[in-house]
Amino acid sequence: MKVDLNLLRLLLAVHDTGSVTAAAAQLNLSQPTASAALARLRHSFGDPLFIRHGGIMMPTPRASSLIGKTREMLDLVDSEILRSPEFDPALATDELVFCLSAIGETVFLPKLFHYLKLAAPRARIRSLTLPPGRLEEALLSGEVDLILGYYPDIKESAIYQQRLFSHDLACMVRAGHPIAGPRMTLEEFTQAEHAFVKDGSRSQEMFEAELGARCIERKIVLRTSHYMSIHAIIAGSDLVVVLPRPVANAFARQQDVRILMPPMEIPKYDLKMYWHQRYHKDPKTTWLRGVVTQLFNDQADAGAQAA
Repeated sequence: MKVDLNLLRLLLAVHDTGSVTAAAAQLNLSQPTASAALARLRHSFGDPLFIRHGGIMMPTPRASSLIGKTREMLDLVDSEILRSPEFDPALATDELVFCLSAIGETVFLPKLFHYLKLAAPRARIRSLTLPPGRLEEALLSGEVDLILGYYPDIKESAIYQQRLFSHDLACMVRAGHPIAGPRMTLEEFTQAEHAFVKDGSRSQEMFEAELGARCIERKIVLRTSHYMSIHAIIAGSDLVVVLPRPVANAFARQQDVRILMPPMEIPKYDLKMYWHQRYHKDPKTTWLRGVVTQLFNDQADAGAQAA
């Protein structure tokens, strides 16, 4: 026997009010609709369920036997199944997982960590780096909540993306480098010796493509896969290195290196936030997207670069 949940709600309403008319008003139904629903209930159970006596609808023994369990079941449906899910960051003990490149950690992680430790003090925070072929799978499975950064290869329709802000590239030299002025000339750029950091980030690939399109060649004398040592190398040599501006800004605070504009205009690249369609309505992911949008946008980035 199949019974509509709404019919069971009518069963409770008639029992509690003692009236089909009052039950209809309680459930926002018309009198004819409530009467028709009660008729369907009687047919389903093969019992009159309620008998009118003295102007009150009195339950039959069959109806009385149904009331307790029906009330428990509908309370469970309303409180556990139909209730909109919520995410309370103050009480959350979840692991909040972000996929970031090495540069992405420099840009995003410090600010994210400090904000999340205040807003979600019991949550755990994790940053990981994944190869391009694993990104969609990680978002789909829930292994990663959000991907943040420059990932131009993410084009699957099931992955949503939102632009946060744009970054550019800068040249860095030692503080006393012979090249003066805020911008290098093309001759200075091509005559200088260069360090080249290839850490897997796509921004460097974009820059290499730009140089290739302009038929510009550099004198690369040092190739490395990490930015950790590049500050010390540049500060103690006449090498030039091209690197993302937030990394250059971080190094320049130590005052023994200097930032220069490249000799040509280089297109800026967009840093974005990515999440999977499967978690678009998920309360935790929705909250995290709001946090990232609040912390990282064009206005916030402009303030950070000015500092």
